[in-house]
Amino acid sequence: MQQVEKDVMNEAVLDWKSVLSQDTYTCANYVKQLREFMARERDTAAQVDQLLRSGQTQEARNLVHTLKETALNLGAKALAAAALELEIAIKAGADTSRIFGHFSSAHTDALVSMHTFLSQ
Repeated sequence: MQQVEKDVMNEAVLDWKSVLSQDTYTCANYVKQLREFMARERDTAAQVDQLLRSGQTQEARNLVHTLKETALNLGAKALAAAALELEIAIKAGADTSRIFGHFSSAHTDALVSMHTFLSQ
């Protein structure tokens, strides 16, 4: 039962099966894209936080938007959803502290799941 729950959680964070079933990526290309994403986006949550704290909301929004699109293409659905929520809050000028916390957690979860996938 615990293994099933773990698998379900991982698929909710990184739905690699769905991505690879669409013939968008070969397995080798998908692995390459995950590695590039991890290298490029590993500090994105910290960068967004810094931009938001310094009042650079448009720059933060642009960074979140780009991450959202790439995450969605790679099957990181929870991260894409959290990024969308943060993007909307930034655009609306809302308090982003709670939403940023959710985004940051989803970002970490996605990177950990990608690392786990690549380690198998």
